[in-house]
Amino acid sequence: MYEDVCYKKPNLAEVVVRVDFVSPISALEKNIPERLAKDLSTDFPIAEPSDVIGRELQIRPDGLTTKETHAKQWNFFGKERDKQLTLTTTAVFVSYKKYTKYEDMKREFSSTVEAIARVYPNVQTRRFGLRYVNRIERGSGYNPLDWSDIIVSTLLGVKDFFEAPEQLIRLFHIAELNTGDINILFQFGLPNPDYPALIKRPVFILDMDSYVQIAHDIYESLQYMDQAHEQIQKLFEASITDKLREQMNA
Repeated sequence: MYEDVCYKKPNLAEVVVRVDFVSPISALEKNIPERLAKDLSTDFPIAEPSDVIGRELQIRPDGLTTKETHAKQWNFFGKERDKQLTLTTTAVFVSYKKYTKYEDMKREFSSTVEAIARVYPNVQTRRFGLRYVNRIERGSGYNPLDWSDIIVSTLLGVKDFFEAPEQLIRLFHIAELNTGDINILFQFGLPNPDYPALIKRPVFILDMDSYVQIAHDIYESLQYMDQAHEQIQKLFEASITDKLREQMNA
């Protein structure tokens, strides 16, 4: 239904696609194979590995102890640093600050998955996730509590419950949906960047985080990615009005 929808100016603060592995890839704790690094650098040419320190609380007969672990985090960035690929022993994810279109992200993530699978053919995934964070901001001349022209009224209805909505310092909602294999965590409302002060700045969030928590082959994550994107797009389109669509295509 929304296959051809692609807005010129989406209100996206961040888009993240991620897979978590069933078992850690221990070989990545200190080194990354040259072949894998080269393949990942095709779309993310700036490589900047970093050291990660973890602390694990252990319970022993003589009391509690803390075990410290050290590992590498393999970071790759786009030329403009508006996208980042991160590979660790337990997960891989790509984060976009500047989003173009779904097909571009799908191609880059597919290349990432294929590169990992070529080097580690037995890798399995325990979780897949795709998240779109829409941050809609308006100028100071707008009423920070009135979004009825661009967000559907059914999503805003709870505001009318309060006798003095101008006293609100935050109005944020959480809903979770089960659509079969895919769940969606939907967070929306007025986060108030100035909390705990009164809401003064017009900011509205539509945060849609879809995920699959079923063990599967890493290649299957690409199929789940299409399904998750379809569910998110459907939910987003149901949340907004034609006026916002016009603004994003202006």
